[in-house]
Amino acid sequence: MHVDQKSVSCQTHTITYTHIKTGGPSICFMFSGLGYTYEKPLLYYITMLMLKHRIDVVHIHYTYPKGLMTKSADEIADVMMKDIDLVMQDVLSHSDYKNIIFAGKSLGTIPLIQRIMKDEVYKDAVMLLLTPLLTRLELFESLLETTHKGLLVIGSRDHYYTEEVYRLKTNKMNIAVIEDADHSLDVFCSPMESLKALETVLNGIERLL
Repeated sequence: MHVDQKSVSCQTHTITYTHIKTGGPSICFMFSGLGYTYEKPLLYYITMLMLKHRIDVVHIHYTYPKGLMTKSADEIADVMMKDIDLVMQDVLSHSDYKNIIFAGKSLGTIPLIQRIMKDEVYKDAVMLLLTPLLTRLELFESLLETTHKGLLVIGSRDHYYTEEVYRLKTNKMNIAVIEDADHSLDVFCSPMESLKALETVLNGIERLL
C-alpha cells in the first residue's frame, strides 16, 4: 500500500487530496461532511473496509463556510464540483480503474445526488449515501429517479430523516434506517448500540463490494 498526499490547482484555487493505493483495479472517491472528516469513525472504517478489498481510496480535503448550507442543493453542488472535478480528473488521468465507488457523508452526498448520479459516465458506479439530507425536496426527488446500485443509510433521529425514505428502495438501492441514531449515526449515550450501527453499515457495504 502506498499513500500520496497531493494537490491540484486551477486559476482560482488549489485543492488537496489523499490517494491511498493498493494496486487493485477499483477506486472509491470519498466526500466528507461539513464537520465529519475522514478521521471520524464512519469514514475511517469504510476506508479500512475498502483497503481490505484492495480498493484504492481518495479523500478529498475541501472546506466550506457554514453559510454554504443556506444555498440551494444545485448551488452547493456547483461549488463542490469545482473541487471534486479537479481531483477526479487528476486521479483518473493517471490510472485506469475498472470500477468506481462513491461514498458521501451528509454535505458530501449533495454533489453525488445532484451531479455525479445524473452523469451517464458514472451510471455503473456504486453509490454509498451516508446520512443524505432527505428533507431537502430537490435531493429526495433526484433520488426517486436513480437506477444506481448502492446503499443509503440514515438514523431515525437524524434531523434530515423522513419516513418517506423507503420510497427510495429499489432492486439496486438498499435502504438502512438505524433506529435511534443521530446524524453521526451515533445512538446517544449508548456506545455499544453505536458500534452495532457502524457494523450494520459496514456489513451493508461489504455485500456490495
